[in-house]
Formats: sequence, C-alpha cells, structure tokens
Amino acid sequence: MKTRLLLATGVTALFTATAAFASTPGLYVSGDAGVSLLPDLHFNSAATGTSLTNYDAGYNFGGAVGYDMGNGMRLQLDSQHASQQLSGVDGTSNAYGHLSSTTLMLNGQMDLIPNSQLTPYVGAGVGGVNFGGQVDGYSGRAWKPGYLLEAGLRDDISNQLSLFGGYRFTQAESVKMSDPTIPDAATQHFSDHVIMAGVTYHLGQQ
Repeated sequence: MKTRLLLATGVTALFTATAAFASTPGLYVSGDAGVSLLPDLHFNSAATGTSLTNYDAGYNFGGAVGYDMGNGMRLQLDSQHASQQLSGVDGTSNAYGHLSSTTLMLNGQMDLIPNSQLTPYVGAGVGGVNFGGQVDGYSGRAWKPGYLLEAGLRDDISNQLSLFGGYRFTQAESVKMSDPTIPDAATQHFSDHVIMAGVTYHLGQQ
C-alpha cells in the first residue's frame, strides 16, 4: 500500500512539473555562441587540381527570431556568423588565408519530448550562405544555397527562459575564387560543424 502511494505521488509530481512548463504559442528570440570546426575542405583549381584546405578551430555566434507553436514545434529565421584561419593545404603549414561565413536560414525545430522541462530536439533548415575568404593568392566570396541539420538539448528553466546546447552541421555549394596574378579559376567547398550553447527568451509569457 505504501509503495502504491509513493508511486502515485511520483506520477502526480511528474505530471504537475510537465504542466508547469507546457509550451505556450508565441514569439521568441534566441542567441547562441560556440566553436566552429571546419573539416578539410576541397579546393579545386584548374592549375593544381584538387587540394584539401585545413583550418584551425574558429568561433561562431548568431541568433534567431521564431514562433513556438505550443506543441513542441518551432519555426524560426536564423542567422549565424563564423570565422576560421587557414592552417595549411594538404597537411602542409606553408599557406596563408582565412574563411568566414554568414548564414540566413528558415529553420524548423521539433522537441522529442513535448511539454517537458528538459527535452532533446532536432531541426533542419534551408536558405543562403555567404562565405569566402583567401587561400594563398586566391580570393572570392558569394551567396550560395545551403542547408543545416541540428540536434541538441533544451531546458525550460522558467516560462520565459530556456537554455539550450547542441550540434549544428551546415553545408553550401562551392564558391568561385580567383588569383589576379594568374589566369586560373578555382572553387572552394564549404561545410561546417558547430558545437554551441545559447538562451531563448519567450516574448509575452509570464
């Protein structure tokens, strides 16, 4: 009898906590920052063929404005900026340059445990990526179509504030780069792995 009473009390407490943090439809804003980890990226040149550009770990920061539908689904307009220094080409260190990117994505997110204070989430988005920089004497920059995939963990610490952390992968079409000293055209591939943390403020909630 005592065991049943303790079990019933625990279940009641769980449902009470879940109801206390139930999502309410409305607008929100968020900001985040983290580390950007570029993989070895393909650099294709008519003169030298295909090389792998290597980059140091860089920084990433950004934010979003979105709408919480109240059922664990969110739709947001997200923008991120990242920057990295070139560390080498094909594993050598006798190269100089940098790469930076700015994204603008329409992104959807879904909580895997809706209306729970602590929940994992997944998301995906499409939009544009403005990226480019310099690889030795080559340089270039342009907006290209891109997409993102993400997964993380969110904690609703109150009705107004949520903390989150997670992983985000972004990829875009290659951008053209050129060297004014030689008649050669090249393309720089782009993809990015980001580990980030941030905070969300839910507007109009008490």
